[in-house]
Amino acid sequence: MQSRRPGLPWQRRLPAYWLAAPGFLLLLAVTLYPILDGLYISLHQWNWSYGQAGAMRWIGLGNYQTLVQDPLFWSSLLHTLNFSVIAIVIEFSLGLTCALLLNLDLPGITFFRSVVIFPLMISDIVAAVMWKMLLDPSQGFINYVLGALNWMTPDWLGDPHAAIPALAVVDAWWQTGNIVLILLAGLQSLPRDLIEMSMIDGASALQSFRYIALPWLRPFILFALLFRAVDLLRVFALVWGTTAGGPAEQTIVSQLYVYTQGLGSYLNIGYASALAVALALLMGVLVALYLRFTPEVAV
Repeated sequence: MQSRRPGLPWQRRLPAYWLAAPGFLLLLAVTLYPILDGLYISLHQWNWSYGQAGAMRWIGLGNYQTLVQDPLFWSSLLHTLNFSVIAIVIEFSLGLTCALLLNLDLPGITFFRSVVIFPLMISDIVAAVMWKMLLDPSQGFINYVLGALNWMTPDWLGDPHAAIPALAVVDAWWQTGNIVLILLAGLQSLPRDLIEMSMIDGASALQSFRYIALPWLRPFILFALLFRAVDLLRVFALVWGTTAGGPAEQTIVSQLYVYTQGLGSYLNIGYASALAVALALLMGVLVALYLRFTPEVAV
């Protein structure tokens, strides 16, 4: 049995450490420092709207006690979860359907793949402004078409009951391409021999998908769900650019509430930092639980 080679002495490894040091220090500067600084600020009362009277003052866990008793914080969480669930159901349904169709070897399929992926090239704020104009109740193109067909023309973004579903549909138009890319990669990695053998054995297309393709896609599906869930839970620009939290505060999502407290109307930096820390911890717990009960996502 071949003996294991001894490691290099530290004198030989030192140049590698020096070469890696700038990148490591940059990583600390742009990630670790803001996290620790935000945690430190969250333990202080610091309101910029008070001028000199709002100087940073240590209050320990006072901001977190206020957070627990803040009804707007909990309603913003509820709005975020509501938006995320609706959006991910629409995106996954459309994404899986599109991935199956785009996996077919048909003429012009490259063009249709480009069409599905095209919305991903648009920034979030541009997508928000564009759809705000399209969904305008009086001058928007969508209500114009519905009115021409003598159908009902709702106030998509002004109705408290329709705003969240409308935003979820906008996000689905914008981000379904991510799920399509992930699932299409999984479908194209599926050995065609398995499908051909199942067909020879008399399996229908539906049976081949259910018993061969779907189990093969399981890790890709779990990863796509995790990827989109994390992204949806931190939605901000799409809501800020369309409804700005209205109507009647029914679309104030978590990230928008943090922005409102910190850089919006209140300038309460200490409390906004506590909100951000709490949301980061909550998201970390949800991701950890997801990974704990779906280990296939790491495949």
